[in-house]
Amino acid sequence: MPSLFRSLAIPAAAVKSAQKKGETHVASVKRDLEKDETPVASVAVLVAAADDDNPMRDQEKVGAKCCGCLCDYRRAVVAISIVGIVWNIIAIIIFALGSGAAAIAANADSLDLSEEDQENFRATTINAGVVAGIYAILLCFSIFSLVAALRYSVCMLGTVVLFTLVQLGWSFYVVIGNPYNGTGAITGGIIGSIIGYGLWLYPVIGLITEIKSGVMSRETYPREAHSCCCSPIV
Repeated sequence: MPSLFRSLAIPAAAVKSAQKKGETHVASVKRDLEKDETPVASVAVLVAAADDDNPMRDQEKVGAKCCGCLCDYRRAVVAISIVGIVWNIIAIIIFALGSGAAAIAANADSLDLSEEDQENFRATTINAGVVAGIYAILLCFSIFSLVAALRYSVCMLGTVVLFTLVQLGWSFYVVIGNPYNGTGAITGGIIGSIIGYGLWLYPVIGLITEIKSGVMSRETYPREAHSCCCSPIV
């Protein structure tokens, strides 16, 4: 007895379109020949992400480029994280050296410092140590964001977004709470903070979006990798 169902053929164009979008399945519709109803059933047909004739690295990029022309979002997050690591290490060294120098000066009998000067030096030592500690935390945060991008972790990247928003809020508090800042300084500080932290959040949020949509992953990165200045290693 002939089958009552006939599977409709999947056009090759639909398969290619699914590959470009990073999709792994395409629907196959079946028709009931007696009742002439459609669809009565559907199955998911696996679409190969890349075949021997068209490997992933040779496929056309599906995701966006940072700022429209620079690099892919993952590469952008990695680059900014590395810059943050270097910047924070330099800051830690500078403030640690300053704290050490102030401590030596405060306890040097040969300088013949007054008690007031010694207290000032000690306060400077404490302040420099606190600032160095803050930069140490920021260094850990930069390393964390680098690992998040390398691991394609949406959860870790979400934590990066949350921590960055906390930093943005703190910068607002510092600018607004400074009694020496006038209206112009406060406005400029707020705008500068929004621009600075916005430039950092932009690629992170872009990367999260592409990972969640399936466009960006370990498997698809050879296709998505892009750099405006060099050939990315994938």
